[in-house]
Amino acid sequence: MLRKNGFKKSHIKTFFANGATGINVPGELAHHVHPAAMKLALRYHIQTMCRSPHCVNSLVLYMNSPAKSDGTMYLWDINSDGLAVDAEKYYLKEFKEDISNCQAEYVHVIVDQSFSGNIADAFKNSNDHRNVVVFASGKDHEYAFDDEFTSHWAKANHTTECTWQVQKQIKNKASKSTPESHEGQRGEVRTTIFGAPCHVIPPFSNRELRHDYLGCQSLPTALWIKKLFADKNPWRY
Repeated sequence: MLRKNGFKKSHIKTFFANGATGINVPGELAHHVHPAAMKLALRYHIQTMCRSPHCVNSLVLYMNSPAKSDGTMYLWDINSDGLAVDAEKYYLKEFKEDISNCQAEYVHVIVDQSFSGNIADAFKNSNDHRNVVVFASGKDHEYAFDDEFTSHWAKANHTTECTWQVQKQIKNKASKSTPESHEGQRGEVRTTIFGAPCHVIPPFSNRELRHDYLGCQSLPTALWIKKLFADKNPWRY
């Protein structure tokens, strides 16, 4: 889904299990997988994406793991003892901290796991997450079923449709759960998954999308100058 919509392979990071097995795509070298067991590395990567100015325009976080009814996510049983300790759990509070006041223009969080509604609810009207929108596969008390939710997202037309539209369509099609969504400050995120405006008439041409939105975009000179000026004047507000 991300590759089809302008996200470069090198910019897509996967944290899964112990990271021992790569992801194989026909015709390509195996995609490197980082171990989810390394919780600090996972959190550091997300924090870096969010705390670096002008680093990310549209940040997409896809979450799919076993979860507790309070939204806590289980990363990996490192020592195979069947018991989950803090280092093996990603708490909802930690996730909120990691993407609070994120420097990305838009943060789309797609959660396909049991009790995912808890995560969506946690961001509702949050002042620290004005640019975050969470799309959950079900309500806070519902389980996730197979890959129904993920499959709908992967097959959707993201070229012109807002992520909100995609979620609405999925909600109408879902048969085993009730997908829901919430955002930090209503109205902040109304774009496609790669950050382009939606409802554009006439629609953007493929050339316009490639030039202005898909893949890496050049940062305007004015922003570079502004950043340099800010670095030289750290106490100026």
